[in-house]
Amino acid sequence: MRPLDAVRAFLREQGIRDTAVTAALSGGADSVCLLRCLRECAGAFGLRLSAIHVQHGLRGAESLRDEQFCRALCAEWDIPLTVVNVDVKRNGRSLEEAARECRYAAFEAHAEGYVATAHTASDNFETMLFRLVRGTGLKGLAGIPPVRERYLRPLLHVSRDEVEMYLQENGIGFVTDSSNLSEDYARNFLRHRVVPLLQEQNPALMQTAAETTDILRTEEDFLAEAAADAYAQALQPDGSLRGLRALHPALQRRCIRRFLQENGLRAGYPQVTAVQALLDHGGRTELERGGTWVCVSRGMLFTERSAPAEKALVIGKNCLFPGVSVEAALVLREDAEKFSSVHKKFTDFALDYDIIKGCARLHSRQPGLRMIPAGRTHHVSVKKWLNECVPPAKRQQIHYLSDDNGLLWIEGLGAAAHAAVTEQTQRMLVLDIHVSHT
Repeated sequence: MRPLDAVRAFLREQGIRDTAVTAALSGGADSVCLLRCLRECAGAFGLRLSAIHVQHGLRGAESLRDEQFCRALCAEWDIPLTVVNVDVKRNGRSLEEAARECRYAAFEAHAEGYVATAHTASDNFETMLFRLVRGTGLKGLAGIPPVRERYLRPLLHVSRDEVEMYLQENGIGFVTDSSNLSEDYARNFLRHRVVPLLQEQNPALMQTAAETTDILRTEEDFLAEAAADAYAQALQPDGSLRGLRALHPALQRRCIRRFLQENGLRAGYPQVTAVQALLDHGGRTELERGGTWVCVSRGMLFTERSAPAEKALVIGKNCLFPGVSVEAALVLREDAEKFSSVHKKFTDFALDYDIIKGCARLHSRQPGLRMIPAGRTHHVSVKKWLNECVPPAKRQQIHYLSDDNGLLWIEGLGAAAHAAVTEQTQRMLVLDIHVSHT
């Protein structure tokens, strides 16, 4: 498609009119073409057009040449120009990635209204190919979106060859970034070596690629919406998921990926498929050594901590798990009747404070726990009690209290027999569980 026609069609389709648009201008062919086309459309669409040039200073005299070209071009075309100097720090990233982050930070800080960038169909195909080589999903193959928040890409259906032809026909000059000619960068290698071979097989490669990414983007949007609905239906109040097995595998994977991300876990293909394999038969997998187990039991997907949490108990607020706190209060015997009248199941949350030996520790589930609960005469297996009485997703957020002699209390089961409140108790430790709903 011819660049000017493509930009006009884009502005109409996206409803961009009577607004400010800032064109990202590097001085290269693509950005110069975009700026010229927006200038041609500004009157008809009521655009307040300006440009922004980000000076990275990475290529010495060549970088200064680019800046001077952009200043001269904008002066000739009577377009306001903002030049932003940035200091590119890699911090472990590739130079391309670090420079890109600097550019977008400059756009956010200095550009007015929409920001139009000159990504073409050629850029889109190279991005798609680059992601395919590295590994990606449908979203990655869908390429560069035509609109993302305030960012516009009006040339996504225009090839690089069409851009250069337009500039040549109109006698418009541009500068060439010498780093684009080097094959040291993976994207340039694909551009100079791989893409020409593919174009030999299909001369209309850029057009067919643009059509393909449009199809993929539409289907990605549909699946993303369906997955969001499925996740909302599966999500339980405790953060677990139920009913994933009934979903199409594509939705299963998307729900699992989101679940892993929201639990702070890696969510690449190996992790997602490892969890998906559990849906049919149950079980658990540790995706990160020493981290968190992801489990499926009775159709429910949830996490378990592989390392037990533990904190010394203090009088007042204690936080062992996110979103949950244990309020510990020291209550004298003479206040016990008044205290218990406003606390249901008072005896399940109270124990004899004076029998505590050493340091009282609030902790999560640990292997091999056994306890004789108050009112019983024999040990209870904590594991068996949990399996019979507590939903799988809640088992890893049960609170336990121990001292130097062993278990004193378990949330939901009550105090140990030797720690139970009796007529001889003078001071009581009362524990109250608070769940945050924010």
